[in-house]
Amino acid sequence: MNDIDRAYRSIGEFVVTFQWIENKYREIGWFILDPDRKNWPPMKLRSETNEKLIDKVTALFLDLTRTYQFPNGQTQSADFEALRTEFHALRKFRNRLLHSTYIELKAGGELLGLLRSNPKVYVDTETGEVMFDQEPFTEAVVHEEIKKVADAAFRLGGHYVQIIHWHPFERFPRRA
Repeated sequence: MNDIDRAYRSIGEFVVTFQWIENKYREIGWFILDPDRKNWPPMKLRSETNEKLIDKVTALFLDLTRTYQFPNGQTQSADFEALRTEFHALRKFRNRLLHSTYIELKAGGELLGLLRSNPKVYVDTETGEVMFDQEPFTEAVVHEEIKKVADAAFRLGGHYVQIIHWHPFERFPRRA
């Protein structure tokens, strides 16, 4: 497999990885909304965009930790809120990957590399200069982001396990 093939394959790797994140957010939200699974399959949180899903589930998690006095609730809450910022940044990276055009750079009949080019044009608010979102594209660009996903995904999975251990939530005192 050559470098260009690996670069294209890395896009798919990132998408599959990110879909796991989206699914874990739904699982966390579903557990908070209906921990006893009285209404299964859950219908809520299915049609939200990824951005809205992250925000809604984060709000549910924070509300839960504000409602009950979990022994480690504040620590869990602070980390879950930090994950929102991290996953929004990764979501934006995913969108740049998926909505960009990939231009193959050739010379002398040889494929030398790829250029990722987002068709959106931005204007620098300070200078008025037109800005383009372009970069040389390799497998390494994606794998750097996958490393960030790995840590954040591990923490997100830990939060899911934590809410399972907090259940039933009512056994903890309510906050005043």
